Amino acid sequence: MSLNLNTLSRILLWVTLLAGLQSCSTSPKIVKIPAPLVALSSPYSLKLLWQLRFDALKYSDSEGLYFAESKTHLYFANPDGVLTSALKAGNVRWTDQVSWQRKFGESIVSGPTLAKQGLIIGTAKGHLLLVKPENGALIWEAQLSSEVLSRAVVNDTTTFVRTVDGKLYSVNLATGHINWVAEHSLPSLSLRGIAPVTLVNNVLYVGWEDGQVEALDVNTGEMIWQAQVLIPHGRTDLERLIDIQAKLIYENGRLYVLGYHGKLVSLNPENGNLFWAKDVSGFRNFVVDKTALYMVNENDILMAYDLYSGTMLWKQENYKYRRLVDLIFYGKNQLLLADGLGYFHWVDKVDGTEIARAKHVEQGMPGQTIVRIWSSGNEIYTQDIQGYISVYQVVISDWYQFNHPNGDIKLAKQPKSPKPKNDN
Repeated sequence: MSLNLNTLSRILLWVTLLAGLQSCSTSPKIVKIPAPLVALSSPYSLKLLWQLRFDALKYSDSEGLYFAESKTHLYFANPDGVLTSALKAGNVRWTDQVSWQRKFGESIVSGPTLAKQGLIIGTAKGHLLLVKPENGALIWEAQLSSEVLSRAVVNDTTTFVRTVDGKLYSVNLATGHINWVAEHSLPSLSLRGIAPVTLVNNVLYVGWEDGQVEALDVNTGEMIWQAQVLIPHGRTDLERLIDIQAKLIYENGRLYVLGYHGKLVSLNPENGNLFWAKDVSGFRNFVVDKTALYMVNENDILMAYDLYSGTMLWKQENYKYRRLVDLIFYGKNQLLLADGLGYFHWVDKVDGTEIARAKHVEQGMPGQTIVRIWSSGNEIYTQDIQGYISVYQVVISDWYQFNHPNGDIKLAKQPKSPKPKNDN
């Protein structure tokens, strides 16, 4: 069997898929050159507020890791088993910035998720943990069947997580007791990572690695309906590889699903019937507003589709093969994305035009691969492959501020650096 590398648009897919193949011959590697950045006079720049350094991580180990926040603190984890609580406000010294750290004896591969009962993390050895946000002390620990790779989703009393062996768990948040387990058979080959479940009106919607979508009763785990969204095509295992890696999104009475080597579809959440489908492949999380869906395909092309008809509204190809991370909203009218070459990009969500660009800079190491971004107001939180957690403040030019007085977000024009503290 020969490997068809035309299907691999990212380093993540290349490493993950080859790791899962046995005794396969290879064809010549096709190099996909990242699109060069077009000239742009950016009205935004970044002010580094604070930065913490941890151990470097593998790109594939970041798939289940996310930021969580309270009003005053930011929580994050790394694959070396360290969970950290840091103040949002910048401080000069590490001991002032970091409120606490807790090191566990195994790799953390998902979370944290902040619930009213505590912080939830999942480990590579199948442990689901709940810890206190105040100090990281362990509240309870539940042993699941295998690696807990999906981010936890919660309601008032329960958390829902998925493991790599095709199981979905419902776990009591107060006690760590397992309420029920739903199982699903998995294909022999899939991408690294698991999409978290989507919880709406006491129904759990799950996108499985074999291209099926299921609706489950939140109280019992019993199946309400099942739909085969993706169909394998091709001759080789790689060509026939399908997977649902992006989190399903429910919006205004419709369910949206994006599949790798598959389709972008809109389903009726009551019965799984199809509203519309488009032949487009992707695996990154997408976002929707009241009228449109915004996604990145497997070749890092940014697209927008009408929510109700599935009509493509616009396409932006300036970031092709630049290894984009999950797409997020920035304010009311912009999209924010980052690429694997160390750049942030702001895009107008109405027509897909580029608005601004800025470079991620580590101390002495500019342009490292970004694996996760998150935005709160005019601050951007970033995790990169070298182990840096960086927090930036977006600074807007006077010219742009004057010409956009009703802009998305009140951006600081002159951020103040924290005052040095006397160690004595």
